Amino acid sequence: MKFKKLGLVLSTVAAGVALITLSGCSNSSASEDIITMKGDTVQVSDLYSAAKEFPAMSTNTLLQNVTFDKIFEKESSIAKEATSKKIDTQYNTIKDQYGSQFETALSQQGLSTSNFKAYLKTQLLEQAAIEQDIAKTQYTTANLKTAWESYHPEVSAIVLTETTKDAATKAIAANKADASKFNTDNASSKVSFDSTSTSVPTDVQTAAWKLKNDQISDVITSTSTSTGTTSYYVVKMIKTSDKGTDMNKYKSELKNIIKTQKNV
Repeated sequence: MKFKKLGLVLSTVAAGVALITLSGCSNSSASEDIITMKGDTVQVSDLYSAAKEFPAMSTNTLLQNVTFDKIFEKESSIAKEATSKKIDTQYNTIKDQYGSQFETALSQQGLSTSNFKAYLKTQLLEQAAIEQDIAKTQYTTANLKTAWESYHPEVSAIVLTETTKDAATKAIAANKADASKFNTDNASSKVSFDSTSTSVPTDVQTAAWKLKNDQISDVITSTSTSTGTTSYYVVKMIKTSDKGTDMNKYKSELKNIIKTQKNV
């Protein structure tokens, strides 16, 4: 189970931070302030409570999480993204995904079924804050235009993956011999994708954008950067698309590209 820790720079929050260790708290009053910020504080007792709930987390991480929770819960536009209903939905989705391995997967991350929902709440709050910051600062006309330059809208195509160039060449020959039969035989390989898709390699996408409806590509050689495995692709365009000149038509997709580039 992969839990991505989201980084965040809080440019709008002025907080005076005194970093301490849990051992150092033993001589401190539970009401002693660790962090002072506008409208609230983080006290020694807050850090102790967090440490009991997440014993495997470092003090700095605990302190960051407690601070973020206090800040973000006061922002209604952020807090609404971490309601009990949304937390339960995400919890159940992950639980169903891992099935009988759920508790093991949590344990590997230093978590348990009892503290996982609290963990999810912090993650949802942080992600909502990051997305809000991106919306305010990154969806500029210049950034949208940059994303627009390389964006290609969704197309529908048959994408065949073969392990040998010979097999890919035979697929092209089969289409030439009987295009209708080729379409029927390979219907299960029909996919829809745009330039943001990760299911189709970039070099395969590049070749696909050049095809008109019913055209089939030459053999496309693509090597995985993660495994080093070389595969041979054949793409037959079923329904292509032209993005035209109206960038606003695809503003939602362009914003998603920008957000992905910011690693949200």
